[in-house]
Amino acid sequence: MKKVKAEDAVGKRLAHDVVRFGPGVKALLFKRGHVIRPEDVEKLKDVGNYYVYIAEAAEAGIHEDEASVRMARASIDETLSCRGPRMGKVNLVAETPGLLKVKSGVIRQANLIEDFIFVTRANNTGVRKGEVVGSVKIAPLAVEEVAMKKVEEILEKSKPVLRIIPPKIKKIGVIIPGTEIYEGRTKDAFEPILREKLGGYGLEISEAVVLPDNEEKIKKKILEFAKKGYELILVAGGMAVDAGDVTPAAIKSAGAEVISRGVPT
Repeated sequence: MKKVKAEDAVGKRLAHDVVRFGPGVKALLFKRGHVIRPEDVEKLKDVGNYYVYIAEAAEAGIHEDEASVRMARASIDETLSCRGPRMGKVNLVAETPGLLKVKSGVIRQANLIEDFIFVTRANNTGVRKGEVVGSVKIAPLAVEEVAMKKVEEILEKSKPVLRIIPPKIKKIGVIIPGTEIYEGRTKDAFEPILREKLGGYGLEISEAVVLPDNEEKIKKKILEFAKKGYELILVAGGMAVDAGDVTPAAIKSAGAEVISRGVPT
């Protein structure tokens, strides 16, 4: 490909997409392969493309679209799919809800090779089906085959570099402490929110119960749920430091190991 002035590119084929950006706007103006017409020159300049890359007879290297597809295919298994390429980028999309596992060390190796870009969401992130969890692309319009194969080798050696572990939990119990809810003074807002959040991961609540703010009763219900074989027991309610907040104490007295307390960020 060759870099030329926009006015000198008339009659030539674009070697890249041209995108129009603006406040709230990101639109494809000209697609790669478009033959530039005289009336296109001002449109190119309007979006800042005073120079463009044109395709020459014998293109050297791997084009950005092909490079991004090859990176994606070398990285994922059946729990993810490829969306694109679009503007030289391929997005990696979750085909199932679950826990995203990322081999960050492998991705770091690929990113250390000049021109290759691999970004993902954090390891051990919960994801829903259809969410974009990562993307791959190259910085220039083309890369050498030698570099492309080196990146593919790094990724394929550890494939899948990204995968999603589908939820295995079948039985979920929810305990909602709150004397004001238990006595009917206030309508519970926890259960519908939890059902919605869990539903996004393909999970369902098997049983939900409202209890007064009583440490012994909450503890007893936790142990009862455990005896029933519930694999996940969620205890809703506030975790503030006040006299009526017995949730942490009940969890601890039930024999649970408190791994962390605070905002999970």
